[in-house]
Amino acid sequence: MKKQNSRLIIIFIISLAAWSLVILRAAQLQILPNSRLADLEKRQYRALVELPARRGLITDRRGKDLAVTVPSYSVFADPSEIERPKAVSRILARKLGLSASHIYDKIRNDEKHFAWVKRHISKDLSDELRELKIRGLGTVEESLRVYPNEHLLSQSLGFVGEEGGGLEGVELKYDSILKGQNRKVKIERDARGRPLLEEGRIFTDVPAGYDLQLTIDADLQYKLEKDLADAVTHHLAESAIGVILDAQTSEVLAMANAPTYDPNHAHDFAPSSLRNRVVTDAFEPGSTIKTLLIAGALREDTTKPNKKYFCENGEFKVDDRIIHEADAHHHFGFLTTTEILMHSSNIGVTKIAFELGDERVRKIFSDFGLGDRLGIDLPGESRGVLQATPWRHHLLSNISFGHGLTVTPLQIAAAYAAIANGGVLRAPYLVKSMSNQELGERKEFSPRDIRRVLTPEQAATMRIMLNAVTSEAGTGFSARVAGYPVAGKTGTAQKIQVGHGYAKGQYISSFAGFIPANDPKYVIYVAIDNPRNQYYGSEVAAPLFAKIASYAVRQAGLAPVILTDKSVIKNKPPETESVTREKSIAKIREMARVLTDDEQNLTPNFNGLTLREVFNRVRGTPIRVETSGRGVVSLTFPPPGEPLPPNKTVRVYLGQ
Repeated sequence: MKKQNSRLIIIFIISLAAWSLVILRAAQLQILPNSRLADLEKRQYRALVELPARRGLITDRRGKDLAVTVPSYSVFADPSEIERPKAVSRILARKLGLSASHIYDKIRNDEKHFAWVKRHISKDLSDELRELKIRGLGTVEESLRVYPNEHLLSQSLGFVGEEGGGLEGVELKYDSILKGQNRKVKIERDARGRPLLEEGRIFTDVPAGYDLQLTIDADLQYKLEKDLADAVTHHLAESAIGVILDAQTSEVLAMANAPTYDPNHAHDFAPSSLRNRVVTDAFEPGSTIKTLLIAGALREDTTKPNKKYFCENGEFKVDDRIIHEADAHHHFGFLTTTEILMHSSNIGVTKIAFELGDERVRKIFSDFGLGDRLGIDLPGESRGVLQATPWRHHLLSNISFGHGLTVTPLQIAAAYAAIANGGVLRAPYLVKSMSNQELGERKEFSPRDIRRVLTPEQAATMRIMLNAVTSEAGTGFSARVAGYPVAGKTGTAQKIQVGHGYAKGQYISSFAGFIPANDPKYVIYVAIDNPRNQYYGSEVAAPLFAKIASYAVRQAGLAPVILTDKSVIKNKPPETESVTREKSIAKIREMARVLTDDEQNLTPNFNGLTLREVFNRVRGTPIRVETSGRGVVSLTFPPPGEPLPPNKTVRVYLGQ
């Protein structure tokens, strides 16, 4: 009996120990972490799919949508669960518009448990696939980037790839801001590894990225793009580019390239179409650079608006080269600095450059932002090329009228904005603000000063001189806009040939300027690449500028203006009573004098006269007078003593 009880006790103890081990093992498996089992569970019961967040909106300055994110559906498969993959491939090929062989390559590997079949299909098509009830096939809802205005601002906006990352433009520059945080979505499987999908679909909410508001005016952008495209067609040109800046802040109001592309289908276009050439491409600027050189000469006090230079009657020997005027028909004698700018004299600007010397010329151009990045918030900005000194005389001459250096359209526009705003070079920028409604965050961007390049008085003088360029006698006459004074400069540059030298008969025609000249609101730069029926900037680019500028001032509701000395230059200090009396006596004597026949062929000295006194002076002579402003004469074109143009017209500016 005792032996039997002992055996029972032993059996009980053994059983209890065995059960204890089982319980302990179960507790270990259920409670304590086990990485090997966790990995096994993950592989057996769920798959991870990484989906992009809802990308932030991009709007123009008035809130118009430029880039939005909408729901989309993507097809995926578990190849290990696909039965008869060849048959399934043929069915999906008809539905998805893909080749059967392409789909078969994705789903034939039965060792894989996940493969994308096609990204971004419509909801209706997703529903059709669900109704087929193909085992191992499912759809997932994710985000799709859409550009509702198609080609509008495409090179600046850029686009996103299939995986949701920015590939060009703002989309690339601000990718980390726009995209938010991606989310990994778990797709549950059964014990055999088959996906457990409710009605063949899964849905996910993902956190949104930041929204961006741009400085762009969508209406101005549309006008710029349309007029550039029309210019390319009309002039049989290769391409055209343009940029519009706010004259005071250097905000980018419009930036365009023609031809353009549709970012909704970016992969259907050549890579060259995707490039924002306003920012990335540098070329020789031609005569638009003369403005900056003359502005610098005013700053360095080596010239004055009415200082005269002998322009060698059209031929000037520099070292072993002969410098000619841009127009072979021009054979200028003496010209003032203002007339050099008006007539775009290569020889005149060469002599101004020689007075400065290469070191100061390079410093002037560098101060205006040439040869360096301006820091715009877009990828791929070019520095251009501004060679180190010393420069030979011939190179200095060439650089003075826009050859031998390269600049971007953005650099030229920003430099002209410095003249327009009173002398400060500011960095152009494209993003006005960024915000995240979910986080309640918002950040505004402000203009950024780079450096002062001119005094307000020097900038005002340049505005008057550039306004003279658009007078009837100037090269920019066809840039004028009725009712609004225009300041600007034409440019015509030979195209650099790939490899060496210049391409024969190929030019880039450009115009840089601002409107209204007295109180600038818009800086506009346009350039047409290789126009084939005309090529001078005065014939091709200036009229294009006028079309765009006319729309801009009228869209903004700006009233027509009259140019006055008070609005563009600082008033002179009051004179003493004795000086005023002496000037009045001299003026009366001058009025009483009758013009001789010789004097009727020269510009009279109208300085200090009132409008009535001016007309008294020319009464009975063939001289015609065009006037702007109120008060007394402060400036005339041509200057006093210079030969009158064939139409005998003198442009007179009056100031208080």
